[in-house]
Amino acid sequence: MKYLSSGLFKRLGFAYGASACVAALALSAAPGWAADAKAPKTPAKPAEAAAAPLPPVLPEEEADTAVLATAGPHRLFLFDPYYYAGAHVIEGDDPLLSEKGLAPAARNAGATLSRDGGKIYFSETYWSRGDRGDRQDLLTVYDGRTLALEKEIPLPSRLLVVPKTNQVATSEDGALAYAYAMAPASQVHVVDLAAGKVIGSVDMPGCSLAFPFGARSFASLCGDGTVGVATVGPAAEAAPKFSKPFFDADNDPVFENSFVDRATGEAFFLSFTGKIYPAKLAGAAPVVDKPWSINVAAGFPAAGAGVQELAWRPGGGQVMAFHRKNRQLYVLMHAGNYWTHKVEGTEVWVLDVDKHSLIKRISLAAPAKGIAVTQDDQPLLYAYDSAPMSLAVYNAKTGEVTGRRKIGGIIGMVPGL
Repeated sequence: MKYLSSGLFKRLGFAYGASACVAALALSAAPGWAADAKAPKTPAKPAEAAAAPLPPVLPEEEADTAVLATAGPHRLFLFDPYYYAGAHVIEGDDPLLSEKGLAPAARNAGATLSRDGGKIYFSETYWSRGDRGDRQDLLTVYDGRTLALEKEIPLPSRLLVVPKTNQVATSEDGALAYAYAMAPASQVHVVDLAAGKVIGSVDMPGCSLAFPFGARSFASLCGDGTVGVATVGPAAEAAPKFSKPFFDADNDPVFENSFVDRATGEAFFLSFTGKIYPAKLAGAAPVVDKPWSINVAAGFPAAGAGVQELAWRPGGGQVMAFHRKNRQLYVLMHAGNYWTHKVEGTEVWVLDVDKHSLIKRISLAAPAKGIAVTQDDQPLLYAYDSAPMSLAVYNAKTGEVTGRRKIGGIIGMVPGL
């Protein structure tokens, strides 16, 4: 069979070659194909034809990096480590609310801001193989204007959790940072920012987060209903002192995103039923005053802890904000039963913390899980959510909407706090 196939191909190949030769001879004998004087010639180009003009030489491009202006009171650092992997810089006076820049962060990061907005701090965790391998915990420092990385300070450990406003925070003078950890014991690592190192850790058994105030003090909320305060020495040595129990962690807990004034140590802790616990953390020991109800301040009965009890209740993530000069507290509110403390707010209630009275109710253009208020004399109120993504800006005095756009965030940070 192989012999027959081979012979067939040889015969076909011979026949093909013979046909090709005959065709070539026929074409060479045809009129117009002979290489004689009658064959067409390619016309020559005129000697005087002008050359095509050359394109202009483009100037050499120089790369540069834009630098933000010094942070004004209406600058918002909108932090979302999951979707945006960092903190967007947004100017509240910009009608488009466009992003001016992004400080990048790990997807598990916590964030805080220096009082003047000049530094952005992230507590972060990385693994050598993405989600496994050698673990490295860091406090990362970015310049608030250039958004350039300045320092990476190793941490012994840190708590990985949905971002909380006080899982990492800085002292009043910006000299120290506090990073909360649970590895497995509850403790707060104290970081010397100028030296770029951890100077020690303070054990806070049964307590969580770090609410700094003054030059070297911080507070933590504790599961037994108390608040603990530690003042650290040069090597972070401290002897924490605790208040008397003031809230019931089982039946009416307080929000971990409550407010502590970094300058004075004055605090306002908000419970799930809408009770405000004023506290003074500076002094020999923390003292918590008698609570008052924001529902009663608004002319409603005090909200209870009944599962089927419908009332106006605080809820969301970053559920409250404070204007220091005006001494006004802003609280995200929604209508719901007890244990709806994660539900988005549909209104913001503005309260006078000295008179225990309601100043204004602001209806939101879209439900929000977080709020922030600027600290100037013409304050803006930011209300935002991460799912669905939304950001709305309001005149904090009148409640008028001044801007909206589709962008999300979990924590909103403004200068001045």
